[in-house]
Amino acid sequence: MKRIFRFVATVAWVAVLHGCATYEPKPIDPSEVLARLESIEWEPPYEAPSSGNDTVGPADLAAFAVRTNPAVAEARAALGVRRALLDEAGRLPDPEVGWDAMDVIASQVIDGTSSPVDVLAGFGVMFPIPRPGELAARRGEAGSRLDEARLRLATVEWELVRDVHLAFEDVLAAERRLEQAGALSDLARSSHEYFERAREAGAATAIQANLALGELQARQVEGIRAEARVREAREALNAWLGLPPDAEIPLARSNDPDSDAWSDDRLEALLANSPRALTEDAVQRRPDLAARLARYEAAEAAVRSAVSTRFPSVALGTGIQLTLPIFSGFGKPATRTAMAERERLGAELARAVHEVRDEIATAYSRLAAAQREVELVESAWLPNAEASLELSREAFRAGEVTLLETVALQRALVEARTRHTEARSERAKSAWRLLAASGRLFDERTEQPDDRRSR
Repeated sequence: MKRIFRFVATVAWVAVLHGCATYEPKPIDPSEVLARLESIEWEPPYEAPSSGNDTVGPADLAAFAVRTNPAVAEARAALGVRRALLDEAGRLPDPEVGWDAMDVIASQVIDGTSSPVDVLAGFGVMFPIPRPGELAARRGEAGSRLDEARLRLATVEWELVRDVHLAFEDVLAAERRLEQAGALSDLARSSHEYFERAREAGAATAIQANLALGELQARQVEGIRAEARVREAREALNAWLGLPPDAEIPLARSNDPDSDAWSDDRLEALLANSPRALTEDAVQRRPDLAARLARYEAAEAAVRSAVSTRFPSVALGTGIQLTLPIFSGFGKPATRTAMAERERLGAELARAVHEVRDEIATAYSRLAAAQREVELVESAWLPNAEASLELSREAFRAGEVTLLETVALQRALVEARTRHTEARSERAKSAWRLLAASGRLFDERTEQPDDRRSR
């Protein structure tokens, strides 16, 4: 008897020690997290041949972002959790070891004594047997959840790539606005100096000189705002990249309007696809839709698991134990709940497909409109504003127009150049949005590398 108790105590003690040995505390300090985030620095995502140009484009930035953005790291960690749960789902139930004192009590009550046989007879071990289809259903559900986590990671990366491209275009537009603000400020300064000299010579009034000064000050204020927009756009891009806000990255041709990656031929090729064709591609390519489909398949496996609960659970060992699902309604309530959840996820997938179709139609219309707007601004509005201002300055010297008319034309040029920059930026962002919405963004990056690097 003592040997039996010693054996049981030894097994229990080993189990306790094993449980303690596998626990490893891992404390976390927000200050250390911040220090780790601050230590991230920009580096090219891959080795590239030296060409004397260290600037980078959106494809390089996106490749870097998927390695450093905290949202991607969180999605990868969630994937690790799902892998661990898959391992759990594939395991059989643990055996149950117990001791029943009823034999000892009965001997004491009836005979007034007990024997080692009574004590030994109280020990039992039971091995729970999974219900028919239960283990396969659990594995299927866990596998679908793992697929969902993988696709969720792909969705986070896909959204991040899209947002990096859009942020990149925002930086380009902000820097172009800053460059234009500097040029217009120089123009206003030249006009102010001209009217100051004219006023001193008696050819212009003080009011005219003050109007020119006011126009110069307005352009200087716009320059301050343009600098603030550049800082904000840079900080937003750094946030997507997982970099500190003050990090500086040499972007590709950031001040050159002719470096637009979206050439007319490339835009025509994209717009040649109908919204319906793009939507059909999106249904097959978009990772967020695939993740919803995996969630639906997990719900399907959950229905199979719930159906298996209609059978009694059995445990075999030194005896036999049968658990009857009487009070649980033989699994019917659980099955109805699982089927209702499956129905809900099916409706959720249908809603998502509907929203994708609407998103693509809207993005397509906006891109087409942005393309027409850029063509009109570049072919008519901007050349007309530039020519009108030049003619007005010559006419003013000849006394044919007033200063107010010259200032009005100067402001019209400011508006035309501003709208030109905004239209080009909106066209590029609309193109990236349409590519992302159709699920073609990754293919586009693979098939057509960043044009800014190849020029």
